[in-house]
Amino acid sequence: MRRFRGHWEDWRRRRERSDYFHERPGRSHSGSGSRTREDVVTPPLPEQAASGSQMAMSVDFKTYVDQACRAAEEFVNIYYETMDKRRRALIRLYLDKATLIWNGNVVTGLEALNNFFEMLPSSEFQVNMLDCQPVHEQATQAQTTVLVVTSGTVKFDGNKQHFFNQTFLLTAQSTPNNTVWKIASDCFRFQDWASS
Repeated sequence: MRRFRGHWEDWRRRRERSDYFHERPGRSHSGSGSRTREDVVTPPLPEQAASGSQMAMSVDFKTYVDQACRAAEEFVNIYYETMDKRRRALIRLYLDKATLIWNGNVVTGLEALNNFFEMLPSSEFQVNMLDCQPVHEQATQAQTTVLVVTSGTVKFDGNKQHFFNQTFLLTAQSTPNNTVWKIASDCFRFQDWASS
């Protein structure tokens, strides 16, 4: 598992101490079927609360936040390990019509993404910060979506180390047995200060 520094470790310690984020009995993270190590698989998403009560909605939202946090953590570990060590498999994490914006350059579709990633020099990413939250269903036409934001440093072979910020929109592809998360949108930016 990739180690995160700074704020990420503080968040993780708070998460592990909090009952709000602990594993609920009877929930398993094991997937089924033909899963590759690039798949981000979580348990099936909970059904919407039948009653419209405030308490049921609150429990439902907490469950979705918990699911978002688990998916984001697993996703970040898989994404950057795959980017650094198995880049040819990286496009398995993207939807067929996903869009990548890399320092202002737009890349759309799996074939174009594959060509783009093959062109990049080998890399070594260090993620220092991770944040995530579920996106409200009204904003995504009822498609379960998670916003994931990372920042850290990256060194591409033959280049100097850069600070980066990356934002992903992950969307859930659900089956009765599990949920597979795929990238719908990815925005990567170097965050280096301009030289004076």
